[in-house]
Order: sequence, then C-alpha cells, then structure tokens
Amino acid sequence: MEIIEIKLSVTNCFLIKNQRNYVMVDTGYEYDWDLFRKRLTEAAVGLQEISHIILTHHHDDHCGLLHKILEVNGSIRVVMSHQAESLLLKGENDRTHGGGLLNKRVEFLIGLKQLYLSLVLKKSVNKKDNLKFKPYEARDNDIKIMGETRLVDIGLNLAGKIIETPGHTIDSISIVFEDGDCIVGDAAANFLRFAGTKYCVIFVTDIREYYRS
Repeated sequence: MEIIEIKLSVTNCFLIKNQRNYVMVDTGYEYDWDLFRKRLTEAAVGLQEISHIILTHHHDDHCGLLHKILEVNGSIRVVMSHQAESLLLKGENDRTHGGGLLNKRVEFLIGLKQLYLSLVLKKSVNKKDNLKFKPYEARDNDIKIMGETRLVDIGLNLAGKIIETPGHTIDSISIVFEDGDCIVGDAAANFLRFAGTKYCVIFVTDIREYYRS
C-alpha cells in the first residue's frame, strides 16, 4: 500500500493510493494552502485525483483546508465521525466536553508556537482565532462513521478499518490497515515529554479515555 506523507508548516496529512484515485487523511491549517499545493505538486498528485478526505477529528489543524480543497474538487466525499458533524458546524475547536491543555509548560510552548507562526506568516496570529476554522456543513454524500467500519464498506478498495479512538476529542477516529500501518491523527503522541506530556498529546478532553484508546 502506498502512503504519501504531506509535510506542512506544523502538521502533516497523508495520501493513500486507492486504485486510480487517492484518499487523503486530514488537511492541515488553512494558512498552509500555498504550501499544501506545493507539496501536492511535488508528489505529482492533483486535487482532482482525490476521491475522499478522512478527518481524524474536527480541530483547526486537521480540517482547516477543507473548504479550499472542496472549492477545487467538490466531488470529494468527506469521511468523519458521526460526532464531528455538529463540531465542524461550530467552526472552532470544541471545549465543551471538558479537558484542556495539560499544564502551564505546554501553555507556554503554545505561545512560542504562535510567535513562530507570526514570524513565518509575517502577521499577528491571534490566540482566539488560532482555534477557529470556517464552519463546515456536512453534505448528503459525506460519510459519518459510527463504530468500527471497514474501508470497503464505505467504497474504498483498501484492506483496513476505521475505529473510534476518543480522548483527545470526542470525535477522534483512526485508520488501521491490515498490514499494520495506522494513521491516528492526535489519538497517540510521543513528544514534548520534557513538558510533562507523559506520552500523550498536549490537549486532552478525557485523559483516561485517551490512554484506553
């Protein structure tokens, strides 16, 4: 199975070859549009070749480019957790189900990230706006996942399944392939341990559920 990693300014998304087309997992921040197009060109993949976008969850760094991509190729079907539909419509990272940043050290590092983005983008990055994205209203042809779902059952000729992996967010899902590869969004992490993350992502809705996932 061919998986192409698309490296953006902060986050990554992935392209998975599916016969004549590609399935994309996540999209990255909205401000990465130009870099995203550059990376697609480098990978020799056109937006018209993408048939599905699987969103691992609704956060701005994973769905931010959704509207721009669909403006170019409106036939793409968006695959999401059934819990993501209402969260995408709100247009901001959900904080109504508890949780938050792990500690003050992580909060300080987030501030440094905003400074970095301001320098890269050459404009001020507002803390409040940083967690927002253009609201997305699910369409009739989009696919809402509930429970364990085989990829073939949603029209993809790939050996694997989508499973629910809540904890980071209530709508987190992961793609598990039969060859052992797994794309999890932020449902697992192993970075910033010096900041006390203890093998988890920096924002968690439910820490116990996260570790169970």
